[in-house]
Amino acid sequence: MRKFTAIITTVMLVLLTVFSPAFAQSEASTLLENLENIEMSLYGELLPGAIIDRLEQIEQDVFGRVDTGSIVNRINSIRSATGGAVGAKVSVAYKLASVEWFLKRRVATEPVMTKLEKLETLVLGQPGTGSLSSRVDYLLAVCLPDGTLKTEDVAVKGGQPVLIKLLKKLDSSSTQKGQRVEIEIARDVLIQSQLVIPKGAKTYGVVTEVSPAGRLGRDGKIALELQGIKALDGTMVPLVFDEKTKELNESLQWAIGAGLAGFIVFGPVGALGAVFVQGKDAVIPEGAEFYVAVGSDVRVHGMTLPVDTVVEITKDMPLVEIKPGK
Repeated sequence: MRKFTAIITTVMLVLLTVFSPAFAQSEASTLLENLENIEMSLYGELLPGAIIDRLEQIEQDVFGRVDTGSIVNRINSIRSATGGAVGAKVSVAYKLASVEWFLKRRVATEPVMTKLEKLETLVLGQPGTGSLSSRVDYLLAVCLPDGTLKTEDVAVKGGQPVLIKLLKKLDSSSTQKGQRVEIEIARDVLIQSQLVIPKGAKTYGVVTEVSPAGRLGRDGKIALELQGIKALDGTMVPLVFDEKTKELNESLQWAIGAGLAGFIVFGPVGALGAVFVQGKDAVIPEGAEFYVAVGSDVRVHGMTLPVDTVVEITKDMPLVEIKPGK
């Protein structure tokens, strides 16, 4: 009887563990993985020492104090404040990006602490002191129109055009399969008066196929699969190449450089193949710009821009539309 009771108790403990929220979260990512993601986001490197020591340092930097409670809850509080938690709409990273955009009309992809110190030095002459939250809020008050950040939920529809720039040359004679190719957003993405993806935001593509030029007039070929791009609020927005973007780029020859647009061909959704004339290697130069499209409907938290600012940044923007394929 005691043996049977022990078995039942063990089973109940396992079930309680498996179905507890803490266990469900740990299956998705461990405490250490979450902590490391926060450290990379804030500092661009991992902190030394034990988990609890690293956690306390981050709390001092972000909140100006060490919190109490479970490690899971404390990490979640940091993620929510800094922008790593799902559903965190206006995070420290969001606020900093807003300040940077109003100052520079573009947003760099770099660690939060690095960006904060750069912006403080630019605005105030030197890095500030105090908690991360208070320092960022002060920059908001100083740099934004009326000293306030205005935001609103907005739907980004599949097919929304996004102008991107390749930051590295692609050449079928030297590019390797599996190579990572850095990509930058070349123009702000606005939905009415809401800025959703800022110019300067970076993502990358992965080369999935390379065929150098060969004998008998065989063309060189490169296939590039795009990753998504983070919106201003951290939401991942899928990007794709498709037949609609092909048509748009062919109609706007300047978008990807002289002589290139007519040679862009598309394979599966999400892949771009560049094919040139017979027997030649496929080459897409560094800095080439062309349109891709948002792959599916996404809801994000956009930054509301003043009317005069919207007019300023859209006055020379061509009117383009990419309708989702059927």
